[in-house]
Amino acid sequence: MKISISSLELREAKAIRKSLDYIPITGVDAMFIALLQTKVSNQILKAEEKIAKEEEKKKKDLEEAIKNDPELKN
Repeated sequence: MKISISSLELREAKAIRKSLDYIPITGVDAMFIALLQTKVSNQILKAEEKIAKEEEKKKKDLEEAIKNDPELKN
C-alpha cells in the first residue's frame, strides 16, 4: 500500500527528514533509511521550488499591477 506525505506541512517534512539522521541504522535497514532520506529530501526540494515559483509569480503580478495603475506608482 502506498501512502502519500503530500498532506504534510513543509516544516513537518523537514522535521521528519532531520530525524532520519539520528535514528539507529543497522544491517538491512541502512539501505531502506537511505532511500527514505532521499525521498523525503526530494519532496522537500519540490515543495520549496513550488513555493519559490509562487512567490516569484506574486512578485511579477504585483509589479504588473503597479505598472498598470498610475495611482500605485506614487
